Amino acid sequence: MFALTFFWIWSLPLLIIGVFFAVPFALLALPVCLAMTLALQIQSNNKIIVDHWFRKWMSHIPWHEWFPCNQLHFDEQCIVTVHPHGILCCGAVVGVHLVPGSKTVLCVAPILFYVPVIGWLLRLLACIPANKECMQGALRAGHSLLVVPGGVPEIVLAETGDDTKRFARYGFMRLKPSVPVHVVCVRGECKTYHMFQGPFLDTRVWLSWRLNVPFVMPVLFGWYGTWLPRRRPLILTSWEVQPVTRAAYDKILDKLFDLT
Repeated sequence: MFALTFFWIWSLPLLIIGVFFAVPFALLALPVCLAMTLALQIQSNNKIIVDHWFRKWMSHIPWHEWFPCNQLHFDEQCIVTVHPHGILCCGAVVGVHLVPGSKTVLCVAPILFYVPVIGWLLRLLACIPANKECMQGALRAGHSLLVVPGGVPEIVLAETGDDTKRFARYGFMRLKPSVPVHVVCVRGECKTYHMFQGPFLDTRVWLSWRLNVPFVMPVLFGWYGTWLPRRRPLILTSWEVQPVTRAAYDKILDKLFDLT
């Protein structure tokens, strides 16, 4: 206890000094980052980059071994939907997208493209905004879509730690896909982080859907309390949806959760 107290007292002045010098730098960097972000968005003009060397390099890093997590391959053009969303969509990213040879295009929240650094790299990682125009354009260009339909509301549901809880959304069906649709269940996704469970869950889920903002306690406990996901096994199972209707989709998803 004495050692911890001494370390805290010793490090506090360094923290204060760091904050004092970091704030002016952040204020100066903010307009520069915003300008770079807007310029990149205008220059990209909804381009889809599937085979960039950065994605290939990232795909050859064995991220899946961290959990561990099995990987799925989809060779033909298709739409792949993944449940549940969880916090970081670990199963979708390391089990389907960042897999050697994968040609999927990951649909993410459009606002992420305006986040400094992260937004600059998303297109290099074969990501596109999750809106109808961009998704239809990707399908017309012959790309496979990787979609996590639960979105922000399922971030709120992740605090329950229950993978079977989902927010039913079928926006991808409005694309009227003429390609196969595969649904993927990720068992263990909601165990990658521990979150505080707050009251009024249903209300917060509804507000998150309406405002596209996750109403959760902004405290995450991952691996040893860090922001890294916990090393919990992720099990991915998939099934093709035929016919592509809501009833068939829900039935297959329930079956996959029962299997895992």
